[in-house]
Amino acid sequence: RQVRYENKYRSLAKAPRLFDLEAGFRREWLAPSFAAALEAYEASGDTGPLRGMLDEVSPGVYTFEMLSLPCCDALLDEVDAYEASGMPAMRPNSMNNYGLVLNGPIGLERLMDSLQARYVAPLGELLFGSEGASLDHHHAFVVQYKAGQDLGLDMHTDACDVTLNVCLGR
Repeated sequence: RQVRYENKYRSLAKAPRLFDLEAGFRREWLAPSFAAALEAYEASGDTGPLRGMLDEVSPGVYTFEMLSLPCCDALLDEVDAYEASGMPAMRPNSMNNYGLVLNGPIGLERLMDSLQARYVAPLGELLFGSEGASLDHHHAFVVQYKAGQDLGLDMHTDACDVTLNVCLGR
């Protein structure tokens, strides 16, 4: 049933390039600083540029620019278009009533697979060793917080080895 919605929505997609299974997640969608650091690492094995773009704000917690603004805008526009389509929305968890699972009927699981394998895993290995190197699953979703809807997220723990939160904006 989910595949039926994925196929149906793909024909309505606002940004069909997000659903290109052959291309996957494109390097041009990364923030320029992250793309340059990855290129340097891939060319020489030197981890300096990757480490140099990170700001460790707490032990094991890092911030950096990951996605380009056009990529963030395309993802948010696609989420808005899906929500407006009237197709069933899978919510990310019991704590968020207004989010959307990207692995669900919207059909962005393969895009997220590609992002994880090509770009997140090398960084995970650098930062977290063997735990970060063996990323084999993701639960990709967006959430939104605003007055009259979800206002925030209570303290909780995730059942995962590595968590990646990306601010898409708005």
